[in-house]
Amino acid sequence: MRTFAVVLIAALVSAAPAYAVCDLTPTIGARADARPGQDLMIGLEIANRGDTPCVGTLESSGAGYMVDIFLSSDRNGPPSWAVYSATWREDVLLAGGRVSRTNTVAPGENFRYGAPRYEIGPMRLPAAIPAGEYFLCAGVDMGRRIAESNELNNVACNPIRIVATLRLDRPITPPRPQPRPAPQLTPQN
Repeated sequence: MRTFAVVLIAALVSAAPAYAVCDLTPTIGARADARPGQDLMIGLEIANRGDTPCVGTLESSGAGYMVDIFLSSDRNGPPSWAVYSATWREDVLLAGGRVSRTNTVAPGENFRYGAPRYEIGPMRLPAAIPAGEYFLCAGVDMGRRIAESNELNNVACNPIRIVATLRLDRPITPPRPQPRPAPQLTPQN
């Protein structure tokens, strides 16, 4: 009976229809520290680890994948599209941080955005971020427009330190120049 069950299961598994899907995976690069409200240039690369093309918005009349660039306190992305805010909140989309004009990526290929320097932006950090350690993340297909073999590899993050902005409560005035004493002349004999 045991042999029959193993043979039956093996036959069912091999008879199951195989289907092909794509698998998008992002890679992000940026500076290691920044100030609140600062503009950043981002390095972004999208890989397709699947066995069919991952369709971008340029080839599908807007129905393809998009990429969100967001700031997070952890390496997890939001459950759907990131949302912009001028102040800090978890998984906040950077101003200019949605890459909505995306290219189709062939199976086993990578696409780097921002040729010739391979940087995109500028993307602005929110102005009111407390100083501290965060993650700058790229989330590909956060809206789940593309069927993928693995939805768990759609976010990539790099650590980023937000440093405090120097705050001046009053203007700095240079010190007043002090009058110089007049030179003393000594009579000569």
